[in-house]
Parts: sequence; structure tokens; C-alpha cells
Amino acid sequence: MIKSRLNSFKYALTGILVTFRSETNFRIHLTGAFLAILLSTYLSISRIEWVAIILCIVLVLAAEVFNTSIEKLVDLMHPERSDKAGVIKDISAGAVLITAIGSLVVAGIILGPNALKLL
Repeated sequence: MIKSRLNSFKYALTGILVTFRSETNFRIHLTGAFLAILLSTYLSISRIEWVAIILCIVLVLAAEVFNTSIEKLVDLMHPERSDKAGVIKDISAGAVLITAIGSLVVAGIILGPNALKLL
């Protein structure tokens, strides 16, 4: 029982690593997350603001992992170019864009005013 649970974590971490290695956008999002964490730390944001920032980071990274999964599944099912497969990939990428834009808005609301005071 414990071994199967540990294997589940191993498989999940492998999926994250595959995404990290194969998806430039995932690495870009991780860089943005790192910068948001650095700026949030420097600005000493409140606990509730930390919750919002961390939730946004998690949502964007999870959306990117789901997007990668969907893209790889579509490629497996339709290795040849297909307009319908392309639409599925575009929709999945659109979900990532929605979470990223929403996260930028949240970051702007939380970090923007404090960052402007530093100028």
C-alpha cells in the first residue's frame, strides 16, 4: 500500500519533470513565479496576499501541466496534422492564457501599489 502511494508521487513528479523539460512556457511561468515570490517577499505582503499569490502560481502551473497533457494526448491520437486537433490544442492553450492573465491582474493589484512606492 505504501509502495503504491510512493509510486504515485514518483509518477506525478515524473510528469512535472517531463513538462519542465519539454515546455518552454512552463519554464517561463516558473520564472515568473520565482520573481513574484521574490517581489512579494521584498514587499512583505500580508498572509492573505500570500495566499492569493500562491494560488495564482499553482493555478497557472497546473493549467500548463494540463495543457501539456492534452497536447501530448492529441498528438498521440492524431499524429498527422488535423484542424480539429489544432482547435483542441488552441482551446487548451487558451485556458492557460486565461489563468496567466488573471494571475497578472491579481499580482498587479497586490504588488503594484507597493512596488510603485519604491520608485
